[in-house]
Order: sequence, then structure tokens, then C-alpha cells
Amino acid sequence: MGTYPHSEPEFSQWLVGEYFKHGTVEEVLRVHRYALPLSLATYHRILNQFGVVKTAGPNNLLNEAVDFLSHMLHDSASVEEIYKKLPLRFQTSLSTIYRIAEYVKEGITRRVGVGLVVTPYNDDRQILLAEDVSIPRIELGKPYDSISMPMGYAKKRDSRKTNVLRILQQEVFTNLVTKQSFPKELVSEKLEPFMYLDIADVRVAIFHLQLPKKLSSLGNFNSYKLKNYQFVSVDEIPQTKNLRVGIKEVAVGYKKYLDLLSRNLVVNPMQAQSLLNRELATIEVSL
Repeated sequence: MGTYPHSEPEFSQWLVGEYFKHGTVEEVLRVHRYALPLSLATYHRILNQFGVVKTAGPNNLLNEAVDFLSHMLHDSASVEEIYKKLPLRFQTSLSTIYRIAEYVKEGITRRVGVGLVVTPYNDDRQILLAEDVSIPRIELGKPYDSISMPMGYAKKRDSRKTNVLRILQQEVFTNLVTKQSFPKELVSEKLEPFMYLDIADVRVAIFHLQLPKKLSSLGNFNSYKLKNYQFVSVDEIPQTKNLRVGIKEVAVGYKKYLDLLSRNLVVNPMQAQSLLNRELATIEVSL
């Protein structure tokens, strides 16, 4: 007998949780040594019944390569020496690191992502941040405590609403998905980004979502990627330590956005490059 619930609906809820924990159905089955009593098709059918928006891929995490490139800029060791010291769970290949760096130097973005500025019902200057526990820090031996906002890959063929729902499910309201009470009505079909930010070879569309009162307390937030959620003033974010790449730039862009709204000006999405991209453009990276 496996270490999983053996009755419904607990088994289905557990399967949904395992999907968010491991990222793909195939990985869940592999981790459990293909001993779960259901087929691949049945697993996908359960995810659909729970309204799960499937992972956008690629398999490696958006922050993984970004962290490596950021660390590479400030480490005197060679790229190969840094890479050899990485933990085994680091998935991005060295050739991919180099390829991303070259794309950045050419100003090319190949992939798309979504970032969410989530604010409580009563204060649009308080932004939801949390500690990212999905990957280790590049600095060896450091804890999994980089401060991030909900952010991840998107699919070009998906609607904006679908891409935003995916990040909400994976990084903000995972528990509510497993309980089949996920608030998909939060995201309007007409939702528009206020900013596009290039981070490595990813063009990240940044959206603002203001929560209703019933969902604004910190106890509502849960995921396998983020922990210790907190609302931080947009004015304090630039001084916050251990921020993930791009978070300061989002805070600056969001402040400009709020200022424009306060003056009743028509707001077109801003375009910005992360500091990482600006720095990578000035160095030579080659195999």
C-alpha cells in the first residue's frame, strides 16, 4: 500500500497537490516509482476536473538560469568552475546558460513569462512578496530565501487570463485549487499588463491584481514555491535585501504606473530591461 490517501475525494486532492509540488504528471509518477493506482490519462482528467492550468515549461525554472547569470557577473571564478559547484538538482545545462547570455547580448527574447503585483483590497501600494524555496541560492550553502513576487513562464498560445491564472495557482493559491475553491473570477478577460520587463531571454508581462477583502489576509496564500508571504510597501522594496532579479525594476515601474493613474493619464505598457540584462550586454560570454 502506498503512502497516499486510499479514499475519495482525499486521493484526488492529494494528486493535485503532488502535481503542484513536482511540476508534471510524469514527474509525480516517477517519484512514486510508477506505483500509483491510476493511468496517465486518468491523472490528467482529475487535474482538468479541478481546473488546474497546466505547467508552461520548459522544465527548468525561470529563476534558475537567471540566478546563475546574475551570480556569474559578480564571481571572479570561471563560468565552468561556478557551474561544477552547483547542486545536482540544478537542471539548466551549461550550454543553455551560454546560449541565454548570447541572446541577451543581442537583445533577443525567446520566451514569455508572467509576473504579478498582488495588492490587498485596501492599499494598492502594498505588494505581495515571499521567500522563494523552489531552487537553492547559487551561493553555495545559502538558504532558499531569496525574496520574490509570483512569477513564472507563460505560453505564447494561451490567453493572458490563462497565463495569469497559472501563476496564481502555482504561487499564490495552491491550497484553494486542491479544495476546488480557487477564485478564477479574480482575473478578467480584459486584464492588461502595465509593464513588460526583459529578464534574461524572457519577456515578462507584469500585471496588477487587487484582491477582494476575503482573500487579502496572509493566511490565504500557499504554494510549494513560495513561503512566508508578506505585504511590502512599494517604497520599501528597493531597500529590501535578497531580492530576486527584476523585483526592484517592477517596483519602480509600478510606482510610475500608479502616478500616471493618479493623474488620469492613459497608460500604455512600459518597456524595461532588468539590470541583469543591461550588465550582460557589456561583457563577453563565449564557450
